Amino acid sequence: MAVNTKCTTIFRLFGLAPYDFSLTVHKPAGWSLLTPFEVYDGETIWTAMRTASGEMLGLKLRSIGVTRKPRVFCEVHSHKKLSSETRKDLSGTIAWMLRLNEDIRPFYALAGSDPLVRMLVKDLYGMRMTGRPDIFPTLTLAVTLQMAPWKRSEQMMNLLIENYGEAVRFDGKEIKYWPSPERIAETPVTELRRRCKLGYRARVLKGIAKVLCEGFPTPQEMEGMSADEAKARLMELRGIGEYSAEIAMPHPGFPLDVWSSRIFGVLLQGKNRGLHVQ
Repeated sequence: MAVNTKCTTIFRLFGLAPYDFSLTVHKPAGWSLLTPFEVYDGETIWTAMRTASGEMLGLKLRSIGVTRKPRVFCEVHSHKKLSSETRKDLSGTIAWMLRLNEDIRPFYALAGSDPLVRMLVKDLYGMRMTGRPDIFPTLTLAVTLQMAPWKRSEQMMNLLIENYGEAVRFDGKEIKYWPSPERIAETPVTELRRRCKLGYRARVLKGIAKVLCEGFPTPQEMEGMSADEAKARLMELRGIGEYSAEIAMPHPGFPLDVWSSRIFGVLLQGKNRGLHVQ
């Protein structure tokens, strides 16, 4: 199902320097900002998001890069005109999502004393972690990453979006977005397993969706909790252990799987345990 947008809201957001828009919205490792089907041309990103009320929006974001006064230009495409209150809430959500007001200067001051981190600072100067205002896509990512190589995880996520997601049309593009928890909660486990190749994860994902439909803290609300409290709340969900909770929580985490532990072993201890690092 695709939403055709009719209204456009335009505003500018200002942030704290240094801020690199390109590195922030299009991570070198390939992670998407909000959906795997968003479009990025090196300067502008076309993506989508779902509001707390369930409305699909198209987002067109661009910036002028690393500046003394970072600015992000936003176009929000919606099916109906947004109220002034919604526009205000949305501007705050996008600023939070892009971490525009995060002061990372203390990190750079500390990183200058470490040769490894100093190298990363040079290569990734101005990059920020980003947040997702909708927690279900992040939990879906965490579940599909379990016990699977990346290609298998990618297959499951893409099939979920293709079969049960929504799309929004704007600015000559159609951007596909993740399924809502309501859609997954009402879908039979056998159908999820068959159409999306989920295996045991079908029952896990459906169970999580049902809990979210009943009410669960948003990522912004969890950010107001302590890291331990947010992690514990996520681990109350069926199928979410420490590793998955570290992926889903809005606080900085350190989820370690077998591959990342080997990589960090090489970087931090100089030990290569069967992993070829180029």
